[in-house]
Amino acid sequence: MSKRQSNLANVATLLCFCGVTALSSTTQAATSNLDHVLNELTRQHNNASDLVKSARQPRNLALESQLISQDTSQASKDADVLERLSAVASNTVNRFSQTGVASWYGRQFQGRKTASGDTFDSNSLTAAHRSLPMNCYIKVTNKSNGKSVVVKVNDRGPFSSHRVLDLSYAAAKQIGLASTGTGNVVIERVSGLN
Repeated sequence: MSKRQSNLANVATLLCFCGVTALSSTTQAATSNLDHVLNELTRQHNNASDLVKSARQPRNLALESQLISQDTSQASKDADVLERLSAVASNTVNRFSQTGVASWYGRQFQGRKTASGDTFDSNSLTAAHRSLPMNCYIKVTNKSNGKSVVVKVNDRGPFSSHRVLDLSYAAAKQIGLASTGTGNVVIERVSGLN
């Protein structure tokens, strides 16, 4: 295969990669004006948004073209920023603390599927929370008596705006909320159990 044929194959691959589908009519034009096609692709790529550029970045193509061999420092900077944001989000969730009213739910949901896919058991130490990750563990402390319990979040809820947590009957009983039905609690994320 000649160098020109090889370059033409590279252009055809680039055109497919960039979303140009009419290759049969473009192939003849590319043969006569290879530099024009490469310059036009480079211009379009440079004018594209960062999101489009990153989507167009080939991962396994080893083509010798100005378009492909662009500096990847921006992509690595973007990856670093995403990595840092993920770390901050993870640390924020790990340091989670919330206060509010907790209630308990039990017999009427016994045996039903929870949001995590577990079967609800009112005798297990579990809880429903609106936003914490499924299957994470939290420490719930009753503010009125100081009793605490560690529970697994395996469901979503409560669906009442004035409450922040629904405990299983067993968890509520352990911290003294079973008889009153509700109580003020402190919720803290427990790290190392997940």
